Amino acid sequence: MGIRISWIELLAVVAAASCASYAAAADEPAVGADWVQLTWDGHYKQRPAWSPNGKHLLYAVHEGSRIRLATVARGAREPRRLTDSPLRQYDGTFSADGERIIFCHVKQSGTQGDVELFEMPFSGGEPKLWKSGGKLSHEEAPAWSPDGKRVAYTSTVNDNQELFVANADGSDVVRVTNDPALDAHPAWSPDSAWLVFATARYGDLEIARIRPDGTGYERLTHSQGLDDYPCWSPDGKTIAFSSNRTGDFDIWLMEADGSQPRNATQRPSLENFPCWSPKGELTFVSNASEEFEIYLLPAARGAE
Repeated sequence: MGIRISWIELLAVVAAASCASYAAAADEPAVGADWVQLTWDGHYKQRPAWSPNGKHLLYAVHEGSRIRLATVARGAREPRRLTDSPLRQYDGTFSADGERIIFCHVKQSGTQGDVELFEMPFSGGEPKLWKSGGKLSHEEAPAWSPDGKRVAYTSTVNDNQELFVANADGSDVVRVTNDPALDAHPAWSPDSAWLVFATARYGDLEIARIRPDGTGYERLTHSQGLDDYPCWSPDGKTIAFSSNRTGDFDIWLMEADGSQPRNATQRPSLENFPCWSPKGELTFVSNASEEFEIYLLPAARGAE
């Protein structure tokens, strides 16, 4: 049965497929000397997220037609599958105490796919519905606030994809954005006072920030290309994001106000889905070794 996905997620997969052999054909060494490889199974991966204590990495792994949630302990090579559902599950986010996760779950309905948000203990257990917008609505890209009180996510419940925020128990939903263009992939500032996200308001994709009550909107990037998947560093000073502004996708850094953009990876391969560890280590997916694996850059060297 066919599954409708948001064009942002489709774009990420298409871009990944088109660049799958790019690194192998390059003249430069495939992997940066200071990159630390964290996964090894050769499957395409998306949206890694560190547990608050920095001991576990959560991510989605594509295995044929399935997308499953997996986790790997720091320093280990063997991942653990969190669920065994035949349906697609992806984009997991940790609670502030690291004990629970919220993730996307595709519920097939006829030839369409509802995307809902489910919650479950990180240690394992039965997932339960956290948020649904009803038939054919897509609830995606959940992000649990660092203070543990709220969850940001996107929804097409009002047809266009917008940002929403709800309490951790799913109550008191607030619509954060209201624009005809698509808004996607929210991430919290460390003090839980701001959301940074990707927006199509300017013809391509740019990074912007907004307060969770919908005030204080500000555009942060101005580039010819696609800027996406932003995330805030633990100290609140730096925002990492994926961009193809120089041709291929790399991980870029900028100050929290959008100033001083610089390329952190600078490789001929494809880098996407950045996130930070609690220690401030930059983590991302790359096909630098021909397969899409997760890497860690200890001090974001090369970004100066």
